[in-house]
Amino acid sequence: MHPTLARVVVRRGSFPRVLTGCVLALTAASGRPALAADWYTGAETAGAQDSWIVSVDTSTTVSSQGSQFAGATATAAPAGTLLTSGLRLRADATIGSYRAGTGLGQQAEVAAMVGYGWVWPEAVLSAFVGLNVRRNEMPGLEASLRNAGGLKAALDLYARPAPGTMVHATGTYSSTFNAYYGRLRGGVAVMGGFLGPEVALLGDDYYRQWRIGAHWSAFQVGALQFGVAAGYLHDQTRKGGLYTTVDMRAGF
Repeated sequence: MHPTLARVVVRRGSFPRVLTGCVLALTAASGRPALAADWYTGAETAGAQDSWIVSVDTSTTVSSQGSQFAGATATAAPAGTLLTSGLRLRADATIGSYRAGTGLGQQAEVAAMVGYGWVWPEAVLSAFVGLNVRRNEMPGLEASLRNAGGLKAALDLYARPAPGTMVHATGTYSSTFNAYYGRLRGGVAVMGGFLGPEVALLGDDYYRQWRIGAHWSAFQVGALQFGVAAGYLHDQTRKGGLYTTVDMRAGF
């Protein structure tokens, strides 16, 4: 139940160099923050002192078990830029499907949140809280339970503990169907990006899954930045399988 990301950034000033690895996110003075999407998230750092005011990420994910998800997240700094600490506004959307037993589960969600970003020279921490509306359809699920709204919170940390290294941790929780997502990954600089392991947990009242794999993120091609990840997953209905994620970001 997850997507991967592609980002578009609206900035003031020249276009910066960005790093992406896994869905929420901001920008730091010497390392640009991570942006978290609901089911997938990527983390990046900026290499130039440019002033971004809005970042938009999209993401897609597929698995051998028949699930496919897409999502988009927009984060804005209404006062100042994403390179400095301050107020953040965030909106995200997710849509997709997944195999649940012998049937096909459907999911769609939109959320609007407000938060704050703390920016340090080598780390960025962002926290959000807001409202969401979610639609879950599963075989045998009562119609009255398919649509619900509630509270949603997100926390995102991106850090560069040493030159040529990165750590990204992100998580979301929604009171709607008790949906949750958490992802942790680390990496070292390899061929213009970061290469390393990742683990993830996700689910809700009707579905649970964990993942372990590897990612290569934050490599740039022209004005676009990409990230890929792949590995093994296990869920409560279809057991073991493989997953692949692709991240993309563009800036202007």
